[in-house]
Amino acid sequence: MVPAQQKNVVNIAQPTQLATSGPTTLLGQPTNLPHAFSTVTLRDLASGAWNMDTSANSHLNNSVTSLNENFNMCMYPSISVGDGHSIPVTNTGHSILPTPTKSLHLNNVLITPHIVKNLIFVRQFVRDNNCTIEFDAFGFSVKDFLTRWVLLRCDSTGDLYPVTAPSPIPHAFLVSQHTWHQRLGHPGGEVLRLLASSNFISYNNEKPPVPCHACQLGKHVRLPFVSSSTVISSCFDIIHSDVWTSPIPSLSGFKYYVLFLDHYSQFVWVYHLVNKSDVMSKFVLFRNYVHTQFKCEIKSFQCDHGGEFDNHRLHTLFAQKWNLIPLFVSPNLSTE
Repeated sequence: MVPAQQKNVVNIAQPTQLATSGPTTLLGQPTNLPHAFSTVTLRDLASGAWNMDTSANSHLNNSVTSLNENFNMCMYPSISVGDGHSIPVTNTGHSILPTPTKSLHLNNVLITPHIVKNLIFVRQFVRDNNCTIEFDAFGFSVKDFLTRWVLLRCDSTGDLYPVTAPSPIPHAFLVSQHTWHQRLGHPGGEVLRLLASSNFISYNNEKPPVPCHACQLGKHVRLPFVSSSTVISSCFDIIHSDVWTSPIPSLSGFKYYVLFLDHYSQFVWVYHLVNKSDVMSKFVLFRNYVHTQFKCEIKSFQCDHGGEFDNHRLHTLFAQKWNLIPLFVSPNLSTE
């Protein structure tokens, strides 16, 4: 947050503090310039706009009509301004700063008719409204602390940051409804509209909304499994196989895994692969293991149409060495 450079430096004085003349102290340094901040003596009250000020110690206004709640009392009898003089405080109360989305509170405003610029104490403002203020070369933005939603945008030029008429918020600053849909776990449109109406989120009005591919797939009706007439009576009558791709490679560099499932016993053997083309060599190891350990031969081999299975090398190996023909099935079908 870039500090706002204001000309009015205000400090709240104690009830017994009186105005003094002569050399004053500025930031711990003695100075002989009592009128260095003489702008507080100018009578420029044509504009009643509030100004964001990071140096003020309280909200200050020159008119009691700016208060929504008037306490008719003074928290402090006077305040000291930048040139070292004290000016009286006549009233204390609360005010409201309206925005296009909600009203922002200005609590404990001090009314002093002699102040030239109406000041908003930034630290108290952000604390009371649970928001943040971001200053830039073109103005400032008030954002909700939790959602980062822009509550108020005021563009201005010059040395001050006045609260002007709200500037339009470009849609480029707002994310799309589809982005919130993905961030929040794919809720329905009614949920997003409820969150937006409660000021929890904000999004631009894209028309029409982008359809969610993941939701479309998730709501698809799955095709029914076809009935199977296959009858098996022992292990290794049918071996099912598929390759799984890991999203994260292992520490040893393995990213693919080939699975061999025995239809009869439902026992699974898993071999890790560096490349998908290693499927054939792993199948040879698995076949030799079955032949050596169980004194059996694989009667049929069932897999999908993946290139690691449906290729000339594997077909030739099956036909010439073991007289075995692979059975290819679609991924959404089963022999169960």
